[in-house]
Amino acid sequence: MENIKMRILCLVLLLPSLCFATETINCHFDKFHQANHAAPEMSGYVSISQSLEIINGKTSDSTLRLDGKKRAANSSIWILLEPDGWDTYSTTYAGDFGEVLTVEHELGDNKTKLDGWFKSRLVSSNIHATQTQFGKCLIRRNT
Repeated sequence: MENIKMRILCLVLLLPSLCFATETINCHFDKFHQANHAAPEMSGYVSISQSLEIINGKTSDSTLRLDGKKRAANSSIWILLEPDGWDTYSTTYAGDFGEVLTVEHELGDNKTKLDGWFKSRLVSSNIHATQTQFGKCLIRRNT
């Protein structure tokens, strides 16, 4: 019974974020950094060419079909982590596969809904390493 209550609570909290996400985010990442915690000598940077498209809170089918060398993320569903109305210097989305996408902008730009190009980073981690992809995202409000 407790498990059912938790699932209902999760749906109530997540559905508004998914239903009201009316934007398309197109990202391209050109730099990758790995911080290897188990073997620090394996840490470093490398050039990449990976992309990610999120439409209304979901990774596009075209992104999910990409080969792993070209696909930036494995998450299918993304939720906005900051509450509406907060003045922040970045906007952060969490994916259901554990990735975190952060979009940098001017203070308060997020209050009017983001629209345009923004420096971005995508982070994922596990016990042994933290991976960060650096690039830019084009955010467009859907009409």
